Amino acid sequence: MADEPNTERDEARGMREAPGTQEPIETISPEDAQEGEGENGAGLSVAASTAREAGRSLREGLEAIRNVRAASREHSAGRERAKALREQIEEDGARLGHRDEVEADYQGIIQRQGDALAQLDRQLAELADACQAASARRDQLQQQLDELRRDNEERLRPYRELMESTKGRSDDTARSLSDIRRAVKNADAQMADAVKKREQRIAAANRAVDSAKDRLQKIEAEFSALQKDGSAAPAALGKLQGEVVAEQAHLGAARDEVTRVTAECQQLVDNAQTHLWTQKQSLETVERQNEDARKEADARREEFEGMNNEALTAEKGLEEQMSAAKAELDEGERRAAKLREEREAEQAVLDDANQIHATPELTAQLRADVAEAKGELERQEAEVARLASTERHLRETTRAKRLLFLGVVLAALVVLVVLLAVLLPR
Repeated sequence: MADEPNTERDEARGMREAPGTQEPIETISPEDAQEGEGENGAGLSVAASTAREAGRSLREGLEAIRNVRAASREHSAGRERAKALREQIEEDGARLGHRDEVEADYQGIIQRQGDALAQLDRQLAELADACQAASARRDQLQQQLDELRRDNEERLRPYRELMESTKGRSDDTARSLSDIRRAVKNADAQMADAVKKREQRIAAANRAVDSAKDRLQKIEAEFSALQKDGSAAPAALGKLQGEVVAEQAHLGAARDEVTRVTAECQQLVDNAQTHLWTQKQSLETVERQNEDARKEADARREEFEGMNNEALTAEKGLEEQMSAAKAELDEGERRAAKLREEREAEQAVLDDANQIHATPELTAQLRADVAEAKGELERQEAEVARLASTERHLRETTRAKRLLFLGVVLAALVVLVVLLAVLLPR
């Protein structure tokens, strides 16, 4: 039904526009018409007729596509309107059902909600008392803990100072012990060095004695041999005798040097031994002092740690009690918050019931709105069915025109591509 007026309108438009397609033919001059008689004239007539037919097909195809799109948009808008009406009916119907249900059970709701609110108020009051008691107990325990910490600090201060002072003395004796051990080590090294030097110097003095003996024996042997020689000159005998006397003097001096060096080196060794013994005596004294100081420091430390551990244990007991009170307070506040949420929900139900009961005119208006929307939905669904039928009929009746239009457009595009490929320079 809908495409018949469109078809008539298309045909009328085509008839009005058809003369425009004949302009190339009408502009031919009489002279050209005479020259175009025969086969050329017949060809031009056929070409003009074909051009007019193609133009009319294009216009009809384009109009058919526009009409189908318009019908599709109108059909889609109708469906959206029907969907919106259904959603509105569902929403308003749920509100109306809720108001009817509340109104039917209004007295029961008032009774139940009142009882529930009263019970929640009692529970909140009990929780408030419990939270107040837990808060007071926590504050009291915190005060006791602060006082205990101050008392423990005052009581432990002398023991801490004594522990620190004994530890300081122990550290001092430890440093002194380290110093005296280094001194003993140095004294021992000095002792060993003195003994080594003594042996070296005595050995050198003894070697000098041995050399003097060898020279004396050699010269005495020459002097004895010269004495036995009766032809020996008196001057030679006197010279050798002088050398014998000189070597005897050298030997005596060497033996005196041995005695002197031995005494001197022994004195140095004795001095080193005395110094080493003195340092070892000091080491024993400092070791005893360090041991005594360390034991005293350990005893003071153990004494302080024992008392400090007792104080910490007492403080920890109060801290645990305070933590328990705080946990009880936190739990009470959490439960109270949950109960307040429940009370708000129960109060909201009661307020909703009172509001619905106090506004029956709103219920009546909502009922009328639902009925009106249902009637509107029936009309809209009928309109949607009509629009669907119109769109379907229009698609069926214009299928050939739309396909022809698409085919012509596609052919024109192909021709255009071919022309461009031929005409454009390579």
